[in-house]
Amino acid sequence: MSERTLEVFFDYSSPFAYLGTTQVRRIARATGTTLIYRPFLLGALFKEIGTPMVPVATFPEPKRRNVTVDLQRWAEWWRVPYRFNTHFPLRTVDPLRLTLLAPTEKVPDLVDALMAAYWGHNRPASPEVLQDVAKRLGLDPALLDAMKSPEARQLLNDATAEAISRGVPGAPTFFLTGVGDDEPFWGQDRLPMIESLLSA
Repeated sequence: MSERTLEVFFDYSSPFAYLGTTQVRRIARATGTTLIYRPFLLGALFKEIGTPMVPVATFPEPKRRNVTVDLQRWAEWWRVPYRFNTHFPLRTVDPLRLTLLAPTEKVPDLVDALMAAYWGHNRPASPEVLQDVAKRLGLDPALLDAMKSPEARQLLNDATAEAISRGVPGAPTFFLTGVGDDEPFWGQDRLPMIESLLSA
């Protein structure tokens, strides 16, 4: 049997991606699946595929209100802290670059810590928050300087181009290997379906 993988395409700018990333490590452990994080720039993808930069802002009021309620419901369902970030929209280029530069073994903790800072504790996507998290996780301080390098810029450009080429419609988007087909699963609310497929 081929190795099963769960890829999660995400941007820190999305509360839906936050909710999704709170669950992927648990699902991967429980099902013996290799977890792969795929950070990408959601705004650039939206521009490429013709989606408004802040889709919810274009919704009619009843739909926008329901999305707000639904996010809170899912946070309660998953039993994770959540509040809509008052600094939204978040500029996440630097956090995404740092994630791409970080050692692979540090990425899961980095993703969890930054997502929790932004969507659990209402912190801004500021250099200070990034420095605090990097220090707490023991990341090489040189990585913070490397975020501004042409190499880091190219890493994020390439990661976003991959998301576009693979048909990612938004964040979070999941791909399974070794189970089912190659079509993406879009949205954190697809995770129960994904867990069931990986558990079969």
